[in-house]
Amino acid sequence: MPTLFILSHAPHLDPTEAKKITFAAEGDCVLLIEDGVYAAAPVPTQAAKAMEEAVARGVRVCALRPDLDARGVRTELETVDYPGFVDLIVEYDRSVH
Repeated sequence: MPTLFILSHAPHLDPTEAKKITFAAEGDCVLLIEDGVYAAAPVPTQAAKAMEEAVARGVRVCALRPDLDARGVRTELETVDYPGFVDLIVEYDRSVH
């Protein structure tokens, strides 16, 4: 059952959020929103390493573009807008936030 994991807190500050990245399996998606987008910043952190490992496992990782812009975070990750966020919720069988 494909799952959408939504991270809204900075994973390097909130260990619970960082765990969501490690729970994601092939076919799942990790969506970074609100302060969770800080995990997309190009700095070496445990969260960044966990996301790289997730991608290697076949996990889709993306970030909400308006939240990236609001926080000045630049990334190479896939980005979505608000309608794209809704599409992700519909696309995946369940969501974990």
